Amino acid sequence: MKTIGIVGGLAWPSSVVYYRVINELIGRRLGDGGLHSANLVLAQTDFAEIERNQRLGRWDIVGELIAAQGNKLKAAGADFFLVACNTVHTAAEYVEGAVDLPFIHIVDPTARQILERGFRTVGLLGSRYTMTGGYFVDRLRRRYGLRVLVAEGEHQDDVHNALYEELAKGIVRPATRDRFKAAIADLVDRGAEVVILGCTEFGMLVEPEDGTVPVIDTTRAHAEAAVDMALADVRLCAG
Repeated sequence: MKTIGIVGGLAWPSSVVYYRVINELIGRRLGDGGLHSANLVLAQTDFAEIERNQRLGRWDIVGELIAAQGNKLKAAGADFFLVACNTVHTAAEYVEGAVDLPFIHIVDPTARQILERGFRTVGLLGSRYTMTGGYFVDRLRRRYGLRVLVAEGEHQDDVHNALYEELAKGIVRPATRDRFKAAIADLVDRGAEVVILGCTEFGMLVEPEDGTVPVIDTTRAHAEAAVDMALADVRLCAG
């Protein structure tokens, strides 16, 4: 089994989800009573410093901070790595060139799941950086030929504010879930065939039944891709 490297703390609640999902999947796929766990190393940065530079538009500094953690993962024995955050992928170009490890970009496994299910028009919920920037939307359009709709107006405000004021601190409120359901409904009304939870904390709040179309959680898609790579050369147990 290959060793998975994770740059976490972006923010810490989603890192908990990655850790749980990856280990659950490893246990399920390797069988033997489900007691197997992942070969995994985690390097964590200070989210306050990351967010301060995001607000300043200093994605080069964000990239340097993330790359420093990526190089710690390499030194610790990781065979490849991922960054447990959607927004920080805005700085992916700075990270990939500075860390000598294979990198799983969060958009790619998400896009593959969309195409495998035959969808062409997607709705995207994420931080404002994700919904208005290029790293996610442009990658879906140019690499995968998808039509992308993003939350607008008050829905965009609701989603962005919930991330930084609540979810990044581990706070989950029913009223916020209702606002997310309204944002999803608006995307569906505008033509979305599937909705992407384009923030690694959103799966803590939104359930599959919260929309009338399928919902794809990028955190789970990303974690599944990491497990696939970790087990690529492993003979799996039947059942």
